[in-house]
Amino acid sequence: MRARANLTFLAFIAKACAENLRTHPVVNAAVSGDSTIYRSEINVGIAVALDWGLIVPVIKHADELSLIGIARAIQRPGRACPHQRSCLPNDIQRGTFTITNPAASARSPGFRSSTSPQVAILGVGAIEKRPKVVTAADGTESIAIRTMGMLTMSYDHRVVDGADADKFLADVKKLLQEFPEGAV
Repeated sequence: MRARANLTFLAFIAKACAENLRTHPVVNAAVSGDSTIYRSEINVGIAVALDWGLIVPVIKHADELSLIGIARAIQRPGRACPHQRSCLPNDIQRGTFTITNPAASARSPGFRSSTSPQVAILGVGAIEKRPKVVTAADGTESIAIRTMGMLTMSYDHRVVDGADADKFLADVKKLLQEFPEGAV
């Protein structure tokens, strides 16, 4: 019997990032001395803050997992590994991109430093209901309540430029807004 999976916003965000890292390889790169290494694997780290420190369990081959698979992977290390201080080295190694959710109450995700040798880290701010202007098919506008959040990305300018970062974030946003039903 398969373990249940809670489909949280973080699972959707991790899936959208994993899907887009293949088409934006510069964001999935690493720096080694004066060289840039373009990673073939997509291994997404999810930062977990604990009272005794910060740890980043890594979801290996995240781009090959379904949304449910990513949700299960987030739950596994998020529940057992950090809280029981029982991480194995393989649980926290070989990350190629990191997502951090600094606090559910933080309206702004702030800016973080990427974990060397990674070149980018995505910050997730509070996801909450907010008023939004929406445009109907006939062009009329109205105000509606929508669930919204803010994503920011810090990156190493030696490898990633602002245009690359903007394209990656735009594609992540688009996938989150138009998430295909079959991706579950």
